[in-house]
Amino acid sequence: VPEIELRLKALNQAWTELKQLAATRGQKLDESLTYQQFLAKVEEEEAWISEKQQLLGVEDYGDTMAAVQGLLKKHDAFETDFQAHRDRCKNICEDGRKLVADENHHTDSINQRCHQLQTKLDHLAALAGRRKAKLVDNSAYLQFMWKADVVESWIADKETHVKNEEFGRDLSSVQTLLTKQETFDAGLTAFEHEGIQNITALKDQLLAADHDQSPAISQRHADVISRWQKLLSDSDARKQRLIRMQEQYREIEDLFLMFAK
Repeated sequence: VPEIELRLKALNQAWTELKQLAATRGQKLDESLTYQQFLAKVEEEEAWISEKQQLLGVEDYGDTMAAVQGLLKKHDAFETDFQAHRDRCKNICEDGRKLVADENHHTDSINQRCHQLQTKLDHLAALAGRRKAKLVDNSAYLQFMWKADVVESWIADKETHVKNEEFGRDLSSVQTLLTKQETFDAGLTAFEHEGIQNITALKDQLLAADHDQSPAISQRHADVISRWQKLLSDSDARKQRLIRMQEQYREIEDLFLMFAK
């Protein structure tokens, strides 16, 4: 009987240990399943981040205003999507912290993957910020170049006036041309405030911001101003010549009056 009791006691102890091992294994299997589910979510987000990193690395910022606007709209859509994924990653890491608090046996790996995910998010945010800044800068550059083209086109249109070789055939026609010249000069003065000062202010703003295209911006502005200064000079030369012609015809008319008397 004592031997049977010893055997039963040993059997009960073994059974208890077996149940404990089974329970421990079951718990670890549950923890591993939860961990794998956590890991799948992390890897899904990391795959999305990797895909977007490649897209943000493309050095295409648009070569026309329309192209830049299109790229800016796409970037705005990306930022909306990015915020949704940031929130998702935040929830994933909160789930990870709960697993760690529950003493999941994959604690070290969970902490590592959460840290790694956050690092990748921060890197993607930096890339997104850089691309947005590049797009905005390129938009400002193309806008300046477009405004410079508009100003230069206006100047080119007015150059035909100052190159006109018509200076009148008599006092009356010269005075008519002088009136037109004064109206033309008033237009130049108005345009200097509306066009020239506008692109100069924009140029100064871009240079003050240390724009990547500063040399090209400075050169384009200098070319436009040079052409503008020549237009002013030619306009003044035409006006002075008309004034001289007016004086000459006035002298001629005075001579005719004297002769008539």
